[in-house]
Amino acid sequence: MALLVGLALLTGCGGPGQAQPTGGIHAKLAYSEGGGLRVVDVPAGGAADLAGLRVNDVIIAIDGASVRELEYPAIVERLRGPVGSSVSLDVFRSGEVATVVVMRQAYAR
Repeated sequence: MALLVGLALLTGCGGPGQAQPTGGIHAKLAYSEGGGLRVVDVPAGGAADLAGLRVNDVIIAIDGASVRELEYPAIVERLRGPVGSSVSLDVFRSGEVATVVVMRQAYAR
């Protein structure tokens, strides 16, 4: 069962007391039946698009941590971060594993 989760699309920009606004990777993700997170949408011009993330890529690790070992809140926490910071994603694509580094962008309201 693929549970659709807008992990990278469900965050605001910054908050009280934060020095930098919070950003994300700008991709819509769903749990993959085989494990990991399947990329279901990559908005044009967003951080994921600029980094080369593609629809149907399966994210298997975030900054070296296996997605299978992370709970939903930990996944969201790892995908979010200060605007301009980067996150390393290990993705399974066309039978191979590739590393995609995404520079987080702010979200428009």
